[in-house]
Amino acid sequence: MRKIACITLDVESDFLDPSGRIRLFEDDALFNRYVNILKKNDVKITAFLVTSLISKHGDSYRRLQDQIPIEFAVHSHMHDMQNPCSRADIEEAFRTFRAFTGQNPSGYRAPVGQITREGLQTLFDLGFRYDSSIYPSYRPGRLGYNNLHLPVEPFRVRHEAQSIIEIPFATLHGVRLVFSLSYVKLFGWTTYNWLMKIFPPPNQMAVLAHPYDHYFHLLADQVTAGEKPLLQRNARSAFDIFEKMIIFLRGAGYEFEWLSDLCDYLETEHLPVYDMDKVIR
Repeated sequence: MRKIACITLDVESDFLDPSGRIRLFEDDALFNRYVNILKKNDVKITAFLVTSLISKHGDSYRRLQDQIPIEFAVHSHMHDMQNPCSRADIEEAFRTFRAFTGQNPSGYRAPVGQITREGLQTLFDLGFRYDSSIYPSYRPGRLGYNNLHLPVEPFRVRHEAQSIIEIPFATLHGVRLVFSLSYVKLFGWTTYNWLMKIFPPPNQMAVLAHPYDHYFHLLADQVTAGEKPLLQRNARSAFDIFEKMIIFLRGAGYEFEWLSDLCDYLETEHLPVYDMDKVIR
């Protein structure tokens, strides 16, 4: 069985920034450091776009596309966390994505992983090939989740005659700790490096990061006092941690592919199937 890691970037506004600003595309030092890490380590990126931001940042997406091997997918139109993945939002994202790329999107990711029955049904109806919205872990709170009943490896979601491949966020076996840049910054690379010797990551996975995960120390005015010590932990070392994650995965035998490449592989594999009502409780 192939070990495939898909490094993904949720291209949304910097944390709680209502202006739609993304500093990764404004600051050449940030942009070049990100690009250089990917080039040096021969990594492909799947970028999930909040499509309402294409009008503001489309030229920057093209610039990134000129620098690194990148494919685009959909991360909603408005990134509305109060009403995630409504049919209207996904349909508008579909149209905007097609106008930008000239192609129908094949992949989707719900805002903060809040996929719903309506959202999945819309993905079925529009012919999306995969979804990557499930955290197979547990987090309390209004935007939390409890998906401990789902596997950490990819599976199919079925509803009647329709189905879609679900590629969960990378989460360590056993301990169910999410393996993403924000989580690794929070708990520290030493902790993860030790844990992964006992609780390995999945054989196929989607590893999450946002642009702002790489420079949260620049966003002090947008973070509350309670959030600040958590979200800004190891912020100045974020690029170094990101590269350590990539080097670890390469050393552990993972290939870096786009999510569409992973889907090609998964189509040849016998995936477990879960009814939609079992996925969305």
